[in-house]
Amino acid sequence: MPAIIELKVTDRMKARGVLYSALQREYKLLKMSIDRTEQNISSFESKYNLSSQNFLKVRPKMGDDPDFIDWYGEIRILDALNTEVAQITEILEQCR
Repeated sequence: MPAIIELKVTDRMKARGVLYSALQREYKLLKMSIDRTEQNISSFESKYNLSSQNFLKVRPKMGDDPDFIDWYGEIRILDALNTEVAQITEILEQCR
């Protein structure tokens, strides 16, 4: 169900512009973080010759090697970043 967020400001157009610009900056930062995280994940996939999807399936059997913990963390971070980008994109589309 869509939610309504109400902000009380003195100048609606200026506030809208500031909000839009701030969200665009955050979007760009998140995209850079996604690129870096995807590179980290790709390094693990190459090192272990295993896709992340298959890694997640066999991870419980692979032990507690620090690489596996880091790899799992990178996958979780990527999911969180993508979720945040999707939300910002949705808001930006409505601010136009």
